[in-house]
Amino acid sequence: MNRREFVKHALATLAAGGAAPSLLARTAAAARAEGKALLVIQLSAGNDALNTLVPFRQELYRRLRPGIGLKTAELLPLTDRLALHPALRPLAPIYQAGQIGLVQGIGYPHPSRSHFVSMAVWHTADPEKRALSGWLGRYLDESQDPFCAVNFGVFTPLVLRGQSRIAPSLASLDRFRLELPPAYRAALERVLTTRYTGLEEAVRRRLAELKAATERVARIPRKRIAGLESGRLGPALADVLAMLDAPDPPSVFYTALGGFDTHAGEPPRQQALLAELAGGLSAFWRELKGMGRQNDVVVFVFSEFGRRVAENASGGTDHGKAGLAMVLGGGVKGGIYGDEPDLGALDDGDLPLAIDFRRVYTDLLGFLKADPEAVLGRPFTGLGLL
Repeated sequence: MNRREFVKHALATLAAGGAAPSLLARTAAAARAEGKALLVIQLSAGNDALNTLVPFRQELYRRLRPGIGLKTAELLPLTDRLALHPALRPLAPIYQAGQIGLVQGIGYPHPSRSHFVSMAVWHTADPEKRALSGWLGRYLDESQDPFCAVNFGVFTPLVLRGQSRIAPSLASLDRFRLELPPAYRAALERVLTTRYTGLEEAVRRRLAELKAATERVARIPRKRIAGLESGRLGPALADVLAMLDAPDPPSVFYTALGGFDTHAGEPPRQQALLAELAGGLSAFWRELKGMGRQNDVVVFVFSEFGRRVAENASGGTDHGKAGLAMVLGGGVKGGIYGDEPDLGALDDGDLPLAIDFRRVYTDLLGFLKADPEAVLGRPFTGLGLL
């Protein structure tokens, strides 16, 4: 393999591996999470916020949801007016300990009811729809570690795509290996042990870093954890715990739980999905406390939008606007953020915007020791969640 072939193949390998070298990248203000980590869980397709945190005292809740409205006796009261869906019972002790913040009425200005558009806005943190990179991707741009952020899923979402770096996606730790044909592996070892000059040397060093990081991750043993053995979310949370317990863990983890597009037959579907979320987070929190890492990790749970307040004719709800987010962690200032929604003062049948999601992003970026204004493009006042 000559020098030209080496550069061509190395650049292609780096790009395909999701860690293209920032050879001309900015060098100022590199992100340093200082041992902190953020786990983001995306509830894909629009979770029904109104049946997650329920304003059960409002008569309009019963009138607008005669079929899918939750019975008061089944709810988990948090205040004298707001209560959680019963499927979230495993999270109640964590909330009562003051380690969960619930942000109601969260969204962005001039919202869209399109899954694609709304998710892109949340991923880029740009309601004007001009940004081409994700907000966590821009954070990743400032890191020197290819595994500063990891997505557990089939492909890397926009949120983890920066201008010079793309976070790798893992189906699972036990299936993650660096597999190369013997001839190519031998050629790769030769070029990695050869010193070059200029661009070739810069590429060689970045490729060596990527190879070392990949092998480091491949050596992490998979954890088998009670409560996280099955389902879609549990195994991903177990892999996050395994990586947190290994040397040089990522500072950002991302995964998704889908199925929240409940246009029909909503009650049993949302019940099962919220039960999976609550059971997984409860087991994750138990293990995190056992590791003594509860103050080092924050979990952020969001959905691209809420759903319409009135139920439809199919026993479900259609796409809405403002929704509900959750922030969990030992350093979280727990409680309910935002005023109870007035169901008599809706935004075209939807819960109105009360809190811009970029205010929460500001808190999360501050937790990671990043510059929120540099990542978000303008300053926002945080909610004081952390």
